Amino acid sequence: MGPSLKNAHKFRALILNLVISLISVGVINFILINFSVFWKQLLLGKNSLSEGLTFQDTMWLMFVIGLIEVVKRRKEIVDLEKFQRISYLPEKFEDLIDDNSLTQVIKTAKEDASKERGILPYMILQIALQYRTNFSIALISDFLTKQIEIFLHQTELKFNQLKYIVWLIPSIGFMGTVYGIGLAVTKLGEGKLDDPELLVSMAKSLGIAFNTTLLALVMSVALQFLMQYFEAREERVINRYGKYILDNLINKIVEKR
Repeated sequence: MGPSLKNAHKFRALILNLVISLISVGVINFILINFSVFWKQLLLGKNSLSEGLTFQDTMWLMFVIGLIEVVKRRKEIVDLEKFQRISYLPEKFEDLIDDNSLTQVIKTAKEDASKERGILPYMILQIALQYRTNFSIALISDFLTKQIEIFLHQTELKFNQLKYIVWLIPSIGFMGTVYGIGLAVTKLGEGKLDDPELLVSMAKSLGIAFNTTLLALVMSVALQFLMQYFEAREERVINRYGKYILDNLINKIVEKR
């Protein structure tokens, strides 16, 4: 797949995610608008759909986009884990890898090395070819370490978008807080202290301020938990692959003299 085709695919996926998120926010609005006043104010920031968009709507939009990103990351991890069920290397303790065995390892790994998320066979193939080039176990050990570092860095980069969403949701919530407090102060400056409606109006504005922050923190904590779980899960898989290669390939190669 060429770069232009990949970019077009990413753009279509972005548009699709946005459409799904917008529809999801609409569904959330239609469901939650039937709740009690307390929950409507907390979760939607309005009492009826005619009141228009609120800070909560924006946070729900970002939250759904974050959940979609979590689902994508989970699917990639599941695809990554599938390769650990394939025996690319001899796993018995007494097995050694000579030149003929290494040729078979290369052939087996080459079939899957180009597959999506085929990190394990790719690492095995590259290390086996490196050994065929330099016949040095020390060099391929260092090469394995560098490979693991690269793939761990790639894992970190893939979660950057989700990390940004986790940061963005509380930021939107704090914006709602500032807006609500500013609205309350404005009403205080324009009203009369003996006006009973003033306290009601100010309380409503302060409710906007505190509700947006509370909802934002809950959403952020939920996404943070999911992000940390799946990022750590992928890192564990990559480290496990590194140990698998070290135990069953590098430590079993019969080094040429």
